[in-house]
Amino acid sequence: MSISGHVQKIGILILAAVLLVGCIGQNEPTPEVTAEPPSETPTVPSFSFLDSGQRLGAARSWDVSLGDLDGDSDLDAFVANGIRGGVGSAVWLNDGDGTFTIKEQDLGYGMGLELGDLDGDGDLDVFIVSWEEAGQVWLNDGSGLFSNTGQSLGSAGGWEVSLGDLDGDSDLDALIAHEKADTVWLNNGNGTFTDTGQGLGVSYTTAGRLGDLDGDGDLDAFTVGWGDPGRVWFNDGTGTFVDSGQTITSSHIYIHGMALGDVDGDGDLDAFVAGSLNQVWLNDSKGTFTKKQDLFCGAGDSVALGDLDGDGDLDAYLAVGDWSRSDDKVWLNDGSGHFTDSGLVLSTDFSSGIGLGDLDGDGDLDALVVHGELGEDSGGGIPNEVWFNEKQPGMSIMWCVGILWPRCANIICLWNSCVFTENLIYNRNLYIVSA
Repeated sequence: MSISGHVQKIGILILAAVLLVGCIGQNEPTPEVTAEPPSETPTVPSFSFLDSGQRLGAARSWDVSLGDLDGDSDLDAFVANGIRGGVGSAVWLNDGDGTFTIKEQDLGYGMGLELGDLDGDGDLDVFIVSWEEAGQVWLNDGSGLFSNTGQSLGSAGGWEVSLGDLDGDSDLDALIAHEKADTVWLNNGNGTFTDTGQGLGVSYTTAGRLGDLDGDGDLDAFTVGWGDPGRVWFNDGTGTFVDSGQTITSSHIYIHGMALGDVDGDGDLDAFVAGSLNQVWLNDSKGTFTKKQDLFCGAGDSVALGDLDGDGDLDAYLAVGDWSRSDDKVWLNDGSGHFTDSGLVLSTDFSSGIGLGDLDGDGDLDALVVHGELGEDSGGGIPNEVWFNEKQPGMSIMWCVGILWPRCANIICLWNSCVFTENLIYNRNLYIVSA
């Protein structure tokens, strides 16, 4: 029997087993099975993410930033770990092919972080924020060994930090997304920071990103959070921010993460927000945002944008956290800012952060996914994972059987699609392919 025949036979057996188990103990009639093809040609990803098998640490990890920490021209990883009493943050050095080894050092605890050259010496330093401690700056000696500057920036309760030149003096300043009002810190040029005294927003901002949103040449801010609508803040060029007055998302939607990028190809920065409802917001080039799309199936904890399938536009890798215990998802962009679920089955364990970059040197974007948990009694963390982006030549869909029977198997199989219905409890795409 050919490989195609083996795959097809296995697929049929799996489908039969799923239907049998799903309906055991039910008194409902047998669901109707249809095998008609869709009206549109299905989209099959030309790539896949393959688990490298590496497990990096066993801490409760919340965020990751990628960059060349030891000067050997590949991407290493700085991982923010917490909570106090557990394993501290960690530096993982890449050997060039995507294999990581920990650089042993005591780095304290973190919730969010970003890498950047903070002291102007040419290597990447790190700004870390935490639920339990004030913000901290750690300077790199060039080998991936970090030392604490001793600064205590603001108060405990920081969720994320974003770096950029906010006042036009060519060094990296910081915006801290905080459980209280967000704060803006200006760099003195040597890695020491001064509080501007600004308090942006009200409370529980979980993510903030910097970018030129209104096209005037300076960095503005897009912030999102819990229980408070997302906001756009315009910079006057000196690091002073003014609320644009826009309401992004709803106060009933809990947003954990976001990313900025030009998803519709018009040259400005749009926004992908991740939370209890994932959404795409398009920029009109002047900093006014309009919702493009709601994306169901998996409540996002974090999102990273990058060209994952090599077609020249920005796709989205969504980390699905403890909200829904669902798989992480890759959403593919059609170039206009409209996203479709790729159907890829990725990590399932409390994903909280993603770093995208070419980890193995083959020219495409791989993923380092970190995992965290909420709850004081949940114990230790889940090891972090490295996923390699690999081309999948010759894949084609042969057929797909679709079933919708909410009171029986709770299974839906559609052509590479993700759907949301009131009664649907479980969903999974089933593909039978030939290699």
